[in-house]
Amino acid sequence: MGPLIEPGKGFRDLKADWKCSSCSIFAALTSLVFVLSGAIPMLASVANSAGLTSRQAASFVMCSMAVGGIISIIASLYYRTPFYFAASLTAIVVLAPMFEEFSIAEMVGGFIIAGVALFAIGATGLMGWIGEHLPLPVVLGMVAGVFMSYGLDIVSSIIKDPLSGCIIAGTFVVFPLITKKVPPHIIALTAGIVCAVFIHGSSFSGGFDDGAVGLSYPYIVMPDFSGNVALTVSLPLVIMALADVFKGYGVLKSNGYDMPLNTVTTLSGIGSVLAAFGIGHTISLAGPVIAILAGKDAGEKKTRFVGAVIYCCAVMIVCVLSGILIPVIMQLPETVIDLICGLAMTGLLVSSLQGAFGAGKFHMGALAAFLIGLSKVTLFGIGAPVWAVVFGLIVSLCMEREQWGKEIQR
Repeated sequence: MGPLIEPGKGFRDLKADWKCSSCSIFAALTSLVFVLSGAIPMLASVANSAGLTSRQAASFVMCSMAVGGIISIIASLYYRTPFYFAASLTAIVVLAPMFEEFSIAEMVGGFIIAGVALFAIGATGLMGWIGEHLPLPVVLGMVAGVFMSYGLDIVSSIIKDPLSGCIIAGTFVVFPLITKKVPPHIIALTAGIVCAVFIHGSSFSGGFDDGAVGLSYPYIVMPDFSGNVALTVSLPLVIMALADVFKGYGVLKSNGYDMPLNTVTTLSGIGSVLAAFGIGHTISLAGPVIAILAGKDAGEKKTRFVGAVIYCCAVMIVCVLSGILIPVIMQLPETVIDLICGLAMTGLLVSSLQGAFGAGKFHMGALAAFLIGLSKVTLFGIGAPVWAVVFGLIVSLCMEREQWGKEIQR
């Protein structure tokens, strides 16, 4: 059993390391648009289908995001790494039927058990051991496959909305010819807002009723551990949270960061337990957001944590003012959002493909992981990221035994 908190740079010299640039602001803004237009509406949809009251729904969304935001700020500053912990989006697909089967108190009990399990997995050092023995090309193949859909969204968005698509993608491609001082993603984001207003007629004047405006507060629920919540609720959530951890691990690895796997899993467990009392479900790494915050377009590698901290502070504000801000951002057209987020993923796609197939080893395992990740297949309630790594390892062990032998000798 290793230390609960693995060594990091700490909080010393933080003032000297803190350098905010336009790239940091871009990464934070793009990530915020991504979450406001995707994650939070998805959480709200689950809360609505589960029949939660307005206060319970607000708490469900707030605690799922805010607890992760606090942990993210601390971890990003301590490790100088762009972390983002949030509610596991892969778990959303199974939450709605769970709420139909169990009471809110029982669901909270299941969330707490899942958090304790994640804490135990991290504290025992199991995640670190797995990470040390996983071939990196296989992990990066999974990342490239899972996130390739964002790249494909660029093409489909241009086809669906040719005028806006050509303007946004065109500014992204052409603007570096004019100047490289401003990241092209900032220009693409600006062009997207202009297209939303002048082409799609978004007024950004509100779009919500008066009852939706107001501050959000946690709605505390005491847990009920009766029934089979541990097996039906906790186990699937733990598996999906671990899949998110490995996805985030692959994203950070592809951008040159050494992630403390044990500590991240431990923090996910702690955050999950804290969020559970406010009806928030399991907290884990949010791979798509980390891909934006940790990418090369977010600035120098040593200062990318700044964008993560700025973004997490913005998320905390959004959680409290969600009734005002979310309806406004939701007026952005879907094609514009998909295009902006897809362009933000281009750096990750390039680096992960290079790491998967340019390393000169484990090509077949990486290819299997890539194809399964791209397929988005779900078996026994377990998503593609897990199966991509599992079958990628199996293929590699069967077809690349000589390379495994060399790695073992090292």
